[in-house]
Amino acid sequence: MTDPAIPDPLAPTDRTAHTTTADGTVRDWLVSPTWAAPCTDLAEHVNPDGDPWRSDDERAARWVLTNGPDVGPLKERLAAAHPLPTDPPELPEPVEGGPLCWRTDGTDRHATWRRTRTGPDGLLDWSAFCPIPEYRWSLAATVLEVDQAEWRTLEVRTTGPFVLWLDGRVELAGRTVSYMEPEVHTARVRLPSGTTAVHLATWQVAFRECRHVAALRVVGLPVRVVIPSPGADETAASLADAVLERVASRSWAQDSTTATLEAPPGVALRVRVGDGDWQHVRADDRGIAPYRLAPELGEHVVTVRVDDDRCPPHRTFRVAVLPPDSTEEPTGDPATWRRQLLQHVGAGPPGRTGVAGLLARYELDGPGTTVHPADLAAALDRVTGRADCADFDALALLLAVRRVPGSAWPADLAGRVASALTGLKYWITQPGLDAMCYFTENHQLVWHVAELLAGETYPEEVFTVDGRTGAEHAAEAARRAAGWIDRKLAGGFSEFDSNAYLAIDTYALCALIELSAHEPLVVAARTLLDKLLVTLAANSWRGVHGAAHGRSYVHTLRSARFEETSPILRLVAGVGTLNDAVLPATALALARSYRVPDVVRALASDPPENWWGRQVYRGRLAFEADLLSRPYRSDLRVWRTPDVMLSSVQDYRAGLPGLQEHVWGATLGRELQVFVTHPAPGTGNSARPNAWAGHRVLPRVHQHRNALVHVQRFTPTDPVASTHLWLPVAQADEHRQVGDWLAVRRGSGCVAVATPGGVSASRLGETAWQEWLPAEGTGGRGAVWVVAVGGERDGDFAGWVEALAASAPTWHPHGTGDPGVRWQVPGGATLEVTAATAFLVDGAPEGFRDGVPEVEPHLDNPAVRLGFDEATATVRWGAATLDLPIGDARAGLAPLLAE
Repeated sequence: MTDPAIPDPLAPTDRTAHTTTADGTVRDWLVSPTWAAPCTDLAEHVNPDGDPWRSDDERAARWVLTNGPDVGPLKERLAAAHPLPTDPPELPEPVEGGPLCWRTDGTDRHATWRRTRTGPDGLLDWSAFCPIPEYRWSLAATVLEVDQAEWRTLEVRTTGPFVLWLDGRVELAGRTVSYMEPEVHTARVRLPSGTTAVHLATWQVAFRECRHVAALRVVGLPVRVVIPSPGADETAASLADAVLERVASRSWAQDSTTATLEAPPGVALRVRVGDGDWQHVRADDRGIAPYRLAPELGEHVVTVRVDDDRCPPHRTFRVAVLPPDSTEEPTGDPATWRRQLLQHVGAGPPGRTGVAGLLARYELDGPGTTVHPADLAAALDRVTGRADCADFDALALLLAVRRVPGSAWPADLAGRVASALTGLKYWITQPGLDAMCYFTENHQLVWHVAELLAGETYPEEVFTVDGRTGAEHAAEAARRAAGWIDRKLAGGFSEFDSNAYLAIDTYALCALIELSAHEPLVVAARTLLDKLLVTLAANSWRGVHGAAHGRSYVHTLRSARFEETSPILRLVAGVGTLNDAVLPATALALARSYRVPDVVRALASDPPENWWGRQVYRGRLAFEADLLSRPYRSDLRVWRTPDVMLSSVQDYRAGLPGLQEHVWGATLGRELQVFVTHPAPGTGNSARPNAWAGHRVLPRVHQHRNALVHVQRFTPTDPVASTHLWLPVAQADEHRQVGDWLAVRRGSGCVAVATPGGVSASRLGETAWQEWLPAEGTGGRGAVWVVAVGGERDGDFAGWVEALAASAPTWHPHGTGDPGVRWQVPGGATLEVTAATAFLVDGAPEGFRDGVPEVEPHLDNPAVRLGFDEATATVRWGAATLDLPIGDARAGLAPLLAE
């Protein structure tokens, strides 16, 4: 008989135990959700009236609500008005699944402790995109355990105010707010023998994207991290934890609702997609464990744990279900493509695609269409709430008002739309406090066009934001829109070739052309839209907007099916994807005055045998519109054939901090885009830059036809002195590694990359066989890369790879202190560049003509050549032509600009 006084040695220990990273970073935590509340007291701290650039009292001027680096002082002032508690009556006991209560701003918040494991950077991440200003609180807890008492240094990294408690005692607190990267705070503490409960409270205020992260590092002798967890067994959970480290997901992109994980053979797993039910799966003798995905398109978080109640540790993997209606080859004609788009947009119940769905239904079904409140609900909520992106919705509502006849509208709904549009704030100079974005290039135009069209639609109405009539608003907006269009006609876009925001520019220009009565603006907008669509077609490949981008996002770089420009390419050329970003393409499909030029259709659907193109954009940012006052410039190069595309932007702000720039990419398919980044912390879109979109420090990049060099200068503050490569081999037909080279083939197209010492695949986790890490290097890994692309005319894949391996690039020709390369491209030129020296092609410096720096062209490719000083250009491709009367368009705007 068992003596009840003697513990059962096999009884669960009711806890799990973990190690920190090698540098002492804690990865295992219990966390709360994020609690949020609207910022109802902004007017006490920000002046809602008068000059937006300077306040006449102690309050901040309202332009700082733009969420740029300049908002930091305001956030710190708000933090002082909403302090985190430093002496709460009782800190909630950290127990997995247990209750927690936390009081913030006088309100008790209730939740349940949830286990989480951070990424290798140790960042707890509550980041989010918040369309209206809101205060945000979160709480995390863990337990540290040591057998011998000893001093340690605690290092907290946060992007905002925090308080750190050890066993209920405040040890460290801070109010500093940072923008791009966390600030570091330290405290010297003596950890007693046994366990020490750690609580970390954080605070943020959100104006759109909110970077809300925190991390803890214990510097000194290693400590054990303990998570109290009823029913857990420390030994079993440790075994499970180690096994979970070996689980891998080979492809982020999923084109069916069944996916697979790789795990040690025979391991039983529980898998949950999002908040769905747990699935019980087992890895077969090959180590393959299939599971079911949710049918919803887009990215899903997959949680994986060992199928044993004693083992609560888990890992998360992100995968994406791809939009299925996608093509790389055009079939049918423009009428077919238009009908397919409208049917895609209009399908389903009212509200599925918002206002775009209403517009598509009316175009397809005609007068029998009825406006349903669900069609407009989301747009009206954002416009009346002055939420971010309300400008996009205001323009959509105006398209609905002007396109769908009054007989289709319930009377109360038409009145609500009119009230919303005449009550909206359309520019930062108008009174009111909000976090709507006015200052990125695409938002500027949308706001100006929305205000112009609202004023023309309701000319006699008084707009309640400032008491002026619609006609007065329209006149002001026309001047602003004229200035924007004139600058882009003259020099091009600062957000060059963005696969998100070029679509938004298209949307606004199309709405202006279709709805405005202002003829000079309409003429200029038509010319600019022609020019924009020509460049989109010229800088794309088989429906993939594969150019370098001034701004981009992770999901669009991993799959072009999510690009916002993709539905536009599908509409104009029959290639691309019908995804959820349908409002711009719908506006273009419904155009009556604007006609997509035939030359655009030809450029996008008829891949050239060899295309070597250049696009230079130059202009000047103005503080009142861009919050910066400096010149901008981009020099885009594009090489494309029927088999492959390579594009880059030359030396774009090299050596400076990045944001969302995609500086080069090689394209073999919608899910096979190859690129290198210098990673910044984080992976979500609220981190800009992050691990895969943008660069912590921008590199030097130079391209000559089908070959490219990338040179990275690392800094002493880099969290990781390394670059990394995205190349998902699951999307390729084959891949080979020879010496320093990694090469892949899809169809007849090939891409190869090399770096000193070569690369090795990440074989574990959510980026397995997609992320490639460079070998160790002096001063940093992957300081230099070379890239080549090839196709059918370059012979068989194996021979092409062997020729590249034989080319043997000379790494760091001036020594490792000046990273660089000298490389004879097989069958091509000799390229040489280092971090500090000019880019040479066959010994001649690129960008020089007749011994001095060249006069750059604006556009220079096989279809069109246009200088910055030229008033007109003709685009020719096949039998199609298009005149771009840029000088005449700008001349028509001159009277407006002179007002």
